[in-house]
Amino acid sequence: MSDAVPDVSVIVRSMARPTLDAALASLADQRDAVIEVLVVAAIGASHPALAASCGPHRLRLLESGAGLHRSAAANAGLDAARGEWITFLDDDDRFEPDHVGDLLRAARAAPAANVITSYAKAVHREGEVAMVGQPFSLTQLYERNFIHLSSALVSRSLVTQGMRFDQSLDVLEDWDFMLQLAQRATFHFVPLASFVWNADAGDSGAGRGVNHDPAKFATHRDRIYAKWGAAHDALIARTQPLLERALDAARQRRFDEALARCEEALALSANDPWALNLQAMVLNRQDRIEEARRVQALAVAVRPLDASFVYNLAQLDRAAGDLESARRNARKAGELAPDFAPARALIDQLG
Repeated sequence: MSDAVPDVSVIVRSMARPTLDAALASLADQRDAVIEVLVVAAIGASHPALAASCGPHRLRLLESGAGLHRSAAANAGLDAARGEWITFLDDDDRFEPDHVGDLLRAARAAPAANVITSYAKAVHREGEVAMVGQPFSLTQLYERNFIHLSSALVSRSLVTQGMRFDQSLDVLEDWDFMLQLAQRATFHFVPLASFVWNADAGDSGAGRGVNHDPAKFATHRDRIYAKWGAAHDALIARTQPLLERALDAARQRRFDEALARCEEALALSANDPWALNLQAMVLNRQDRIEEARRVQALAVAVRPLDASFVYNLAQLDRAAGDLESARRNARKAGELAPDFAPARALIDQLG
């Protein structure tokens, strides 16, 4: 094993659960990347010793005399990381063999980005599998977290600039960390799904199924909202006037001006769903149906639970002659909002 700077540091927050061996085995199988594995002894001094390597990759146990909660363990890993990029793996989850290598390739193909994100494959004990994740949207990140730490690569340069986990947070520290990064980083999403998240394992209370504590989650969610509320409000104050001007221009058929204001809003607020929705409307009025459809599909991807957005996509599907997609999206809009009359009417029209 070389002493050269690793491509990626993988930080494992370990409570020495029986699943740790499986997590480390999945790291041993990683290929096409030089990795250092940093196991943070979150359980404290009782953590068992580990080997010096994890397959072909160097392994270091970061010992602690006392137990560390999630944020403190993550910061201990950040302090020790030497890789150009950093990612995380909890001891009850795993990576598929190409996970780190594929994310690293995506990072090298997008040199302007310093945070690479992908899907998490959420697996539940009863067998259900769901994809968690979406293209980056700043406004949506203020509303909810859609980025799992283990599905992302973070440039270590951001850590040297002061990015840290908030140690006052017992859970949702990953959401807060991503919001910190979003103030200065450029995000790039790739549709990979090679991180396997056992979503109802563990005891944080912020997962799913039996690992979801509604009261604990709501308390920490509200703390995140309070912490970042001013930044969110400032962003809306900058983008809302642009969107109002775009809408006014569109109503007066000054379509190029409307599109220019949408682009200004998107430059301030990456993948702002309302800017995308309005942009798609203007493109549709210019008879640029396929462009409008692509833009509206992105608006739905970043705000998937908005029935009106899905309905607008169904309308564009119909205009493009894709009746199968139109029916599917009309039904989805109706499921999201059963009382949404336009969706019910469109479903009836499409048959």
